[in-house]
Amino acid sequence: MKILVADDSPVIRTAVSVVLSADGHQIVTAEDGISTIQAVYREMPDLIVLDIQMPRMTGYMACRLLKEDWTVAHIPVLILTAHDSTEDRYWAVKSGADGYLTKEALGDELAAAVKSVSAARALSELSGSKPADPIDLDQMDVLERVTSMLDRKLFEMTVVNDIVTLSTRPMDLKTTLTELMFIVRRFVSFDLAALALVDEKAISVHVDRAINVDEFEAFIHRSATELNNRAHLDYEPSAMQVWRSDSIEMLAVDTDKLVSTFTLELKMRGDVLGVLLLGATTLNAFPPGVAKTLRAISSPMATVIDSAVHHAKLIEEEARHSLSSLYDN
Repeated sequence: MKILVADDSPVIRTAVSVVLSADGHQIVTAEDGISTIQAVYREMPDLIVLDIQMPRMTGYMACRLLKEDWTVAHIPVLILTAHDSTEDRYWAVKSGADGYLTKEALGDELAAAVKSVSAARALSELSGSKPADPIDLDQMDVLERVTSMLDRKLFEMTVVNDIVTLSTRPMDLKTTLTELMFIVRRFVSFDLAALALVDEKAISVHVDRAINVDEFEAFIHRSATELNNRAHLDYEPSAMQVWRSDSIEMLAVDTDKLVSTFTLELKMRGDVLGVLLLGATTLNAFPPGVAKTLRAISSPMATVIDSAVHHAKLIEEEARHSLSSLYDN
């Protein structure tokens, strides 16, 4: 197995290389954050052992940058550092690292961690993931990737903020779902969108262009099926309520068929709250960048929907209590 050892200390690089090469691994090294990124794309290693505090780019930033790129995100990253605070471990997880070790664990613990991620890598290869071709990056290429990542993170946080803001506005559930679809529509093109909810046994549908009636009904059926599969339910699609948030007329004649779909699972407190299904008549309508942004908003979307559901229940309970008090009097 080819392992990249990235550390600004020659002593640590040598010590780690000796331990891992003794187990038969091929070792390549890097001495700072930028050269780490360059080495990953040039060497395409099977594992990265990464220090946190390095010149030109920290290990956290390097790890996050790599995990943002689907072509190398599958490569396991082990953080190996002298720091062992709660904050350090928190940021290691947030950066996408697959493991965290202190530099006191240069012996058996490091070897065991490498074997563990090796097994995970083998499973990934069995699942059909194809390694990307090696490429040479200069320093400007690396910095452009950092800038692009930061731009995307800012964009994602802007979308998340727009979604979270909905929870501060007094709206019923149907209006909340419609507003969520308007926000999603700002950054992704789709022809049909459906939010299928577990407790409400309902599907909120947004149609963005004229579409064939049969295609529409098939989309509703698929939304219910996705909800059943992910929430382990057996709802009959025909028994679910369908809420339309638009006034676009359905066409009886054939139109372009939906050739791209994307499913996003919405969870709250560990349970499936609902499913978002997007459909488009263009190929590759949901590329990795769009899919990543959609996954980034899954949690805030679930929170806003859950808040709207609880708000509706409170209103219903207050109304019932008021009627009960009226009759009692």
